Amino acid sequence: MSKIALAVSKETKEMPLVRKTFEVVADELLARIDQGLLSPGDRIPTIDHLAQEFGVGKSTIREALSQLKAKGLIEARQGEGTFIKKRPEDSLSNVPLTVASDPASLMQLLEARILIERGCVGIAARMRDEQDLQNFEEIIAHMQLAIDQEELSRHYDIAFHMMIAQATKNPYLEQIMQGMSEAMNLTIRDSRSLWLYRGASQTRDLFEEHRSIFEAIQAKNADLAQQRIVAHLDHVRQALLEQLQKESTHETKVTG
Repeated sequence: MSKIALAVSKETKEMPLVRKTFEVVADELLARIDQGLLSPGDRIPTIDHLAQEFGVGKSTIREALSQLKAKGLIEARQGEGTFIKKRPEDSLSNVPLTVASDPASLMQLLEARILIERGCVGIAARMRDEQDLQNFEEIIAHMQLAIDQEELSRHYDIAFHMMIAQATKNPYLEQIMQGMSEAMNLTIRDSRSLWLYRGASQTRDLFEEHRSIFEAIQAKNADLAQQRIVAHLDHVRQALLEQLQKESTHETKVTG
């Protein structure tokens, strides 16, 4: 039995939900980083090598590496390969951001995200390089293909916002965004389900908003990038406001 097969078997015994293969591969690579088997500055083996080692397809390895990029743990250097990133003190990523999945808490998180991401996207538009653009293009392409797949859509949604932080070239901003990652996942999960409920066209609107933000970053237009990300997060916030109003009306009818 291959290493990845063993890993999948072990994970499924411990977890009630079946996990995707790329998530298991990503967790294995993350474990190697945590154990010091891969250190900051180390070059990660090639996709071909990892695919052979884990006994999986190259696309699975790309998905796993994309997840690690989204977490700010690795970086691709044009013409050199993919490397483990040097990070500031881990204490920055331990900001207490455990957020309940109720709409009111998600609203508070969105307010924080608007403030932080508005600043990040402005810096990203000024600092982004060709490798960043390639990474953005890869995420956008995956987002388009995954529009009708909620789990993958959420994964690439998070990856996109983490890529904005990575493009700032500011490790402290990356760490703050990494600390928000779990809470972001809750926000995107709940807000995306609201958009999906309102119709498939709204889901495509979300994709187009992400693409428009990328185009502003690509053009190095910081003001436009900031306007577009604020508009994007405001749309998500509006969906949550509608959910709050519906729940409030429902509770009034039940208790009335």
